Amino acid sequence: MAAVDAGGGAPPRELVVDTVPAPSDSSDGAGSAMAPYVLTAIAAGLLAKYVSLTVALAPVAVAAVAAFARWRSREGRFVLRVEDGSVEVTRERRAGPVARIALADVVDVTLDRKTHQGGRGGTATDRVRLALERRTPGEPIFVPEERVTAIEAEEWYAKVRVFLRKHGWVPESERRAPPDET
Repeated sequence: MAAVDAGGGAPPRELVVDTVPAPSDSSDGAGSAMAPYVLTAIAAGLLAKYVSLTVALAPVAVAAVAAFARWRSREGRFVLRVEDGSVEVTRERRAGPVARIALADVVDVTLDRKTHQGGRGGTATDRVRLALERRTPGEPIFVPEERVTAIEAEEWYAKVRVFLRKHGWVPESERRAPPDET
């Protein structure tokens, strides 16, 4: 957990959510990581043999453009910043915030689970992401957008809840109902 201390014993104003999948975790059902390279090489080889060497460069160029686009689209880790009773969700390499909402409008922090069935009789695995639930009609904010392992998500679930609680946030289920004025 990376947090920035505001000094003087005050809680940190920022929490950098640095989720990463488990090392060598291939159970996400994404298939072989080598497939794009192998398929590109096969396509280029077939085009070079049956059409021409110049045309064979087309799949290599498409693969290079796709790899560059994927590399450029990474916006960095999520940063939760609390200021003036509201939480701002940003990305490290993005100009503007993803969302800014009042702490009182954050209903709860939950885990959004999705189960993947393993291939060829493998066991089912959970992939999870954090969701900052907002009052309706607001859609939840997913941190991170991509799903991670259940253990990783549960660790960050606790860290995010503790971070928000240090700034006075209380889940809606624990808030006191206003007294009836009858």
